[in-house]
Amino acid sequence: MNFNSYQKKAVSTAMYTDKFYPIASLMVESSELADIFVKPMLRGDPKKINRDDIISEAGDVLWNLANVLADNGIDFSEVAKYNLSKLQSRQSRGVIMGSGGNR
Repeated sequence: MNFNSYQKKAVSTAMYTDKFYPIASLMVESSELADIFVKPMLRGDPKKINRDDIISEAGDVLWNLANVLADNGIDFSEVAKYNLSKLQSRQSRGVIMGSGGNR
């Protein structure tokens, strides 16, 4: 499945009325994804990270991002192309390991 096809199907399942919903939910779901890795690391747990948990939380992040973008008239493919172009530019200029947004 390609990004735009996923985005269209994800948007078709959206039931919210306030466009702030996927923005707020994106923050929550991103934190839940990070939490899968962070808590065991901070506690020093030898716990094996569950692949299905990663996929589930990443899917929630993806769904919310798809809707945030769609609500603003942006396709996933546009974001992906832009991001790769930006990263390639940084790499070619030797600043990919730098800090800050505009480098």
